[in-house]
Amino acid sequence: MVNRRNKPIWTVPRIWSNADCFILGGGPSLKEIDVSRLTGSRVIAVNNAYRLGSWIDVLYFGDCRWYNWHKKELLQFAGLKVTTCEQHVDKPGIKVVRRKNAPHSLQTNPAFLGWNLSSGACAINLAVHLGAKRIVLLGYDMRKVEGQCNFHDDYPHSRNKDPYKRFLVPFPTIAADLKKKHIECLNACPGSALTVFPIVDPGKVVPRC
Repeated sequence: MVNRRNKPIWTVPRIWSNADCFILGGGPSLKEIDVSRLTGSRVIAVNNAYRLGSWIDVLYFGDCRWYNWHKKELLQFAGLKVTTCEQHVDKPGIKVVRRKNAPHSLQTNPAFLGWNLSSGACAINLAVHLGAKRIVLLGYDMRKVEGQCNFHDDYPHSRNKDPYKRFLVPFPTIAADLKKKHIECLNACPGSALTVFPIVDPGKVVPRC
């Protein structure tokens, strides 16, 4: 598929049929987790979480400014690099998928991703398109923890912003869509404000083959 400027637009392939998928969000709790034990599992990193391991399969980012902050490092990242920012369609190694802003839902057409108000929510739709049968969320605190929004401290914007009330809005619909598809989703983030999925101990979530 091509966009209006005749630039290539990616359709997400089903390459993880019926697999477990771990999604690494950006929440502060990610600092407390040894993500190296996920080596060999199917893993999507959201934004800066791609730095946590060279073995990570997929990076997803939805903030179009974010690419400019990381473009040099991304040249060294060997996994798939996926975004919904069409202005980056010509950037090296970047796969661009069309974005649907409304309604809040999981898109069923693999040529589109439902934005659902945040990169973390959008990454769930990406996991579904890739074929995941069980999705485990890590670092999805969806709240500030000791005044921190992220496990890192290098976003060039104010730490005083608290977007989580808005971010949480689409998740009941996402949970309902996953249930219809018979896809299990677990939130391995005790204390998370995201409670529409079962919350489990991250240390007890065992990667399955």
